[in-house]
Amino acid sequence: MLVTDELVPSTWGTFWDHFGETLVRLLEIKEGSKVLDVGTGGGANLYPAAKRVGQTGFVTGLELCDHCVDKANGEIDRCRINNAKVIHKDATKTDFSDASFDYVIAGFIGWDDYFDFKTLKFVAEDVLTKEILRLLKPGGRFGLSTWLNQQDLDWVKRFLNSHDIECRSNYSSEHEEGWRIIMKDTGLTNLRFVTEIYHYTFPTVDFWWKEMMDYNWIEDTDDSEVITPEIKSKAFEAIKEHMTDDGGILFSRTAIFMTAQKS
Repeated sequence: MLVTDELVPSTWGTFWDHFGETLVRLLEIKEGSKVLDVGTGGGANLYPAAKRVGQTGFVTGLELCDHCVDKANGEIDRCRINNAKVIHKDATKTDFSDASFDYVIAGFIGWDDYFDFKTLKFVAEDVLTKEILRLLKPGGRFGLSTWLNQQDLDWVKRFLNSHDIECRSNYSSEHEEGWRIIMKDTGLTNLRFVTEIYHYTFPTVDFWWKEMMDYNWIEDTDDSEVITPEIKSKAFEAIKEHMTDDGGILFSRTAIFMTAQKS
């Protein structure tokens, strides 16, 4: 059975699903294609891609997180999807044959291990792009999504900094200029960039706080030792600027998408 409207796989939801659908649509994946989904995560790219390739195509997901592999494959089994699977494998060291895939998708996995988007310089050999190019068929298409802005995370960082708490950003902002440098001399052509903003609402302030505290904010320290109940109380007061009339917390995230074709 394929991905259907009757049996809907459970993902991380909200902006993940929205941006996943956008990336798959921009890639214009054709029926019968073989697709590689790098960094499957919650499956926001994998499931719409499986819907596109149909019964004669197949989507293979790569993921290093055991929990994500188990969850995605559990949903694949529950929804009786037989044209997709997720395997535990490092995308920089696959054992697939050359030119195995018509499309390669990389959704929000980040290239900061290889490229500094602030200095616009490589910091290490880009083995991931090299492997993606090896696996992509001539004429095949590569598509990625990455963050330009995560308003909710930026808000927390500014708030903590304003209370003299040094903390990490929890994401790397990437942009078109940097990606054009990365893509130079790769043999990928017809680069297209699209930017999209998605507005979403946390249902309650408590839900918002729990989601934000699931991130690791303080370097080499348990967050609870620094983000005290007093800081939490001040955050609840300050966040009212983003509160809706029914008590939700409104934020937005901005993603940039790139599609390209192998010569």
